[in-house]
Amino acid sequence: MKESKDIEKALAAARRHFEVKEYKNAKLMYFNAQNLTTDEHTKAIIWAELSWVYYYEGDFEKSIEAAENVLMHDPDYKALGDLYRVQGYGYLALRNDKLAEKYLVDSLQFDFDSEKQHYVKYELGKIYFVRGQYDQAYPYFRQISDFFSENDVEYYMSILFYLGFIYYYLENNEKSREDFEKILKLRPKPSREASALFGLAFLEFREKNYLNVISLCEKIISLDDNFFDRESVGFLTAASYFYLGRKDIFHEYYEQMIKTYPDGRYTEELKRLNIISPHTDSKTE
Repeated sequence: MKESKDIEKALAAARRHFEVKEYKNAKLMYFNAQNLTTDEHTKAIIWAELSWVYYYEGDFEKSIEAAENVLMHDPDYKALGDLYRVQGYGYLALRNDKLAEKYLVDSLQFDFDSEKQHYVKYELGKIYFVRGQYDQAYPYFRQISDFFSENDVEYYMSILFYLGFIYYYLENNEKSREDFEKILKLRPKPSREASALFGLAFLEFREKNYLNVISLCEKIISLDDNFFDRESVGFLTAASYFYLGRKDIFHEYYEQMIKTYPDGRYTEELKRLNIISPHTDSKTE
């Protein structure tokens, strides 16, 4: 009886420290609880909770190891949705998307509908989006869109960004524009506004509205000087000047792009444009 009460006190103390982000003290209390029990199921619970302590500390390898220890102590551990979720997040942080995908998918097999699992679906959507697997990314983003629109506007705007580009790649310009414009209507912070304008710039470029592209690209950089894809912004600007017949300005951008991104995603296309556009002064054309 005394052993049980001592463990309960140690676990309660550990959880209090965890709630206020005192992770070092939380670990000490959890290890104290481990030393107070020989019950395998209790040890499994302690390791499961420790896995989240390590995760929030940023020690992702230990977080994964702690989660693995759970099933060593209790092969019949019930909360597998949570267990696989922390492992999936740990592998995401370690940039191992293959194992992250595995564990996040496994997590959904045991808990698909709870609110915390909407974040799992969001991360899976991102994994598939980055891979270009839009048919797999799309359903996850659509499933969680309404939830985040009501509960977390930052996540919602991020989902709209991904959906906007999925529609863009599927050549549904109308739906793509609709989602990017939804972001702007939510009065986002500058960096988020820049990302929405980025999507619109791609649409305007596809529709050959090159003056609009240049204006949007200028605004993107004015809103966020550290924009996450300055290479694409540079290419859209350079190519727009090319198609407007401003070969002089195109060449200025071309030289800068080749210097900054010698092996970039747009290098070959820029070189192709440069070949068909000898450097001449636009005033004399």
